[in-house]
Amino acid sequence: MFALIDADGNGYISFREFLNVIVIFAKGSPEDKTKLMFDMYDIDHSGKLSRREFSDMIRSLLELANQSLSSSQIEELITSMFSSAGLQKKQEITFDDFTHLLADHREELGYVQLSFNIGDGYKAAPASRKSIAVRAEETILRAYSVVGEENLSKTSKAASHLRVETKPVFYEKDPTKQQVNRIIRFIENNTSHIFWSILYTLIILGIFIQKAYYYSVEAEHTGLRRIAGYGLTVTRGAASSMMFAFATILLTMCRNTITFLRETFFHKYIPFDAAISFHKFIAFWALIFTTMHAIGHGINFYHIGTQTVSDLQCLFPNFHLDPQKPPKFPYWLFQTITGITGVFLVIIMILMYVFAIQFARRHVFNAFWKTHNLYPLLYILMILHGIGHLIQPPIFYYYFLGPCVLFVVDRLISVSRKKVEISVLKAELLPSGVTHLEFKRPDNFEYKSGQWVRIACVPLNTNEYHPFTLSSAPHEENLSLHIRAVGPWTTNLRKVYDPNNLQQHA
Repeated sequence: MFALIDADGNGYISFREFLNVIVIFAKGSPEDKTKLMFDMYDIDHSGKLSRREFSDMIRSLLELANQSLSSSQIEELITSMFSSAGLQKKQEITFDDFTHLLADHREELGYVQLSFNIGDGYKAAPASRKSIAVRAEETILRAYSVVGEENLSKTSKAASHLRVETKPVFYEKDPTKQQVNRIIRFIENNTSHIFWSILYTLIILGIFIQKAYYYSVEAEHTGLRRIAGYGLTVTRGAASSMMFAFATILLTMCRNTITFLRETFFHKYIPFDAAISFHKFIAFWALIFTTMHAIGHGINFYHIGTQTVSDLQCLFPNFHLDPQKPPKFPYWLFQTITGITGVFLVIIMILMYVFAIQFARRHVFNAFWKTHNLYPLLYILMILHGIGHLIQPPIFYYYFLGPCVLFVVDRLISVSRKKVEISVLKAELLPSGVTHLEFKRPDNFEYKSGQWVRIACVPLNTNEYHPFTLSSAPHEENLSLHIRAVGPWTTNLRKVYDPNNLQQHA
């Protein structure tokens, strides 16, 4: 549908392109509407509809009419339609065939409800069955009714004659220039996101360069760099950048602080709504520098393991080594606090990152939730990792202290908020896997349009909370949510409120 409206193929829908489609739906002829429907499902723009594409169209129309058929029933319906139109031997149909099919089967497809009038013999919908256009108009009237009928009539009269002038913009049809157009539009729409991403990248790279320069040049006299090579340079720079990343990532999870700041003038300069995206961006840099740090230390331990005990005692005066048993790689990795905590840190990070990918979040969300809640252990191990004082004094607290205090305060605010168990007044399974839930509004519960709530479903898990945007308006008596089934929790929630399963949870 998007590609159909995006006539110039630049990746964005202009007002003029949007208006063209609205005009077709509002005042277009039956032929125009049929052609629009045909093009909408002609995905490959071949000028023909395959049986698969036609089947997809049938499913969409049935969903729009709040009806459903099994795959075998849909296939039987399509076979019957093709046979009655004399098209049973065709695997693809042209636009003329498509028009002929709809003219003969408009009742089955719900085209009356869609206000499609194709060919002769059109029958009006029963009076009790209102079209989408009528229902949409009634919804708008109900929305306006809050200001009073008198104001509504005045508004309607004042807005009865509206002239809209559009400024035509012509785009290049060349694919290369279209791609350039998309890039320009992306930059225009995400200027603040790009700015903060570049700024953060420059800061974290600057920390890496500063520390790497120090251990390559200024600390050359210690002799450790000469033994370990530039692996020491990489590990020290990566360690500082990694500590900065793991400290600042806490700021993206201060939900209450972000909500408060979103209401201030700061929202003009900082894209607070992109906190989760920025969380992933910081996690990406943390992964890069953690990998560099771990590999670099493996190389360092190998080189150190080749040195004599007397040399190592000079390099590591805090460690008491046995002259008769020179420490090898396993000693540094498993018998020092720096080594063993590093091993556990790598294991925890692997678990957190593996279960944080989109596939895992959608199919094994509980695993994602449990592994991500290992973050307190992660930070404890990071503090212990530095206490070992293997190469330098611990510096993690320089980066960690400020974000940690803010995060703890933010979490305390969340814990102090009251959790209320409220009953579901209405549950409705809508097309496209959407579940509509209506709740009784708690006493003294105030909110603004666009705000979200965190909910848990008692039959599923009382401790597993998920955030969803409220679809109800602040002035409405009840709260409502529209939740699409895209993962295990939302899919199970839909099953809970399936009429066939309600008796099990009654």
